[in-house]
Amino acid sequence: MRNTTELRDGLVDLAESVAPAEGYEGKIMRRADRRRGRRRIAAGTAAAVCLAVLVTMFRVVGLAPAPQLAAPAPDGPFLGWSPVGDVDAGLVSEAASVWDRTNSAGPHTDVRALVATRHPRLRSTVVVLQGYDKQGDARLAFFTGDSSAADALRMRVDRPVPDPVKTQVISLVSPRLSGAAGELSNDSWGTYAIALAVPGVTAVRISSTAVDDDMSQEPDGPNSRLVVKRLPLAATAQTTTIAGFTKPRRPLASLTKVFEVPGEDGVNGDARAVPAEVVGRTGQQVIVTFPKDQGVRPGQLVVVAEGLVGRVTAVDTVRGEATVDLVTSVGFSGQVHADISKVPGSVRGTGGKLLMDGVPADGEIYQTNRVLMPDPSQRSNQVGAVTIGRASADKAAGATTVELTPTVDLASLSRLSIMTPSGP
Repeated sequence: MRNTTELRDGLVDLAESVAPAEGYEGKIMRRADRRRGRRRIAAGTAAAVCLAVLVTMFRVVGLAPAPQLAAPAPDGPFLGWSPVGDVDAGLVSEAASVWDRTNSAGPHTDVRALVATRHPRLRSTVVVLQGYDKQGDARLAFFTGDSSAADALRMRVDRPVPDPVKTQVISLVSPRLSGAAGELSNDSWGTYAIALAVPGVTAVRISSTAVDDDMSQEPDGPNSRLVVKRLPLAATAQTTTIAGFTKPRRPLASLTKVFEVPGEDGVNGDARAVPAEVVGRTGQQVIVTFPKDQGVRPGQLVVVAEGLVGRVTAVDTVRGEATVDLVTSVGFSGQVHADISKVPGSVRGTGGKLLMDGVPADGEIYQTNRVLMPDPSQRSNQVGAVTIGRASADKAAGATTVELTPTVDLASLSRLSIMTPSGP
């Protein structure tokens, strides 16, 4: 039998033969790290798949970006839009005849209709035509009936045809669409906005800062590419916005907005809006540039869709620049009235705030009531009156002053409109 020493040495040799080689523990740890890494990758992949599923679900319920409408192929230089409803051939012929006689640009050729119908909201006929004038220029014209002449058609505006690829809606906003040509409506709600959207749009909404009720259609109500809406006489194209919506075919899907643009200009007799761009600012004034020879003068109002920005105080006709006092500047003041109650007063800027003074002690003005300033470029204090602000709080009993909150974000101005009188 071997002695104890030999037995111990043999066991040591045996143990050495099975001992891990140098770096064995490190290899094991690296292998474990690799396995944990693969698990993390798998978990990350699963999370990404879950996220993709959630994004898809959100898109299904309408949180995806607004879809882009595919523009119908142009009809030469014209809008290649299908007509709305059953186009009345007799109305088209009558409108084309009126078009030829009205502006001495006829006879018009290759005339095609976008609208020719009697609309219940206007309680009159609405016709929109495209065609070539005798100079060969592509034109577009709006016609409505004259309530003072047995609804005889009158041409309201004749414009160049818009870009047939980029245009998503055509519109007309004016208080001179229901009577004789150029005649102002005597109805306090006599401004009409007509909007026709590109095929594919299922609902159109017309909103105006001249009125708080801005929905022309309920989301689930009757839909149409053509909308005619009555607005107060204070409404103008510059303070009106047209939005178009589509409704996916999926059940319970909500409307998706596909465009939102300003209303388009009015007719003969309406004030003209001269586009301007802010190029500088000094305290409570902004400097704007505008196209030359557009009749811009001191005293004219400057507006955006949300309401009144200020008043032109100086004009450099050579440079095509104007200085505008903002409504909160110490140099700004003028006569105003509350929208609904017609409570009169005057406004003045304090350098940072806007106050309405001279309010009758018994006059009632409540928080958020809209206050309007007449536009001197219009032919009536009611027509085109612009929202300058809303009451910041209820007028206290017996008080003659109310603080107003301007409706325009005066710190973020870029593109504006200068309201000028209609040409002769």
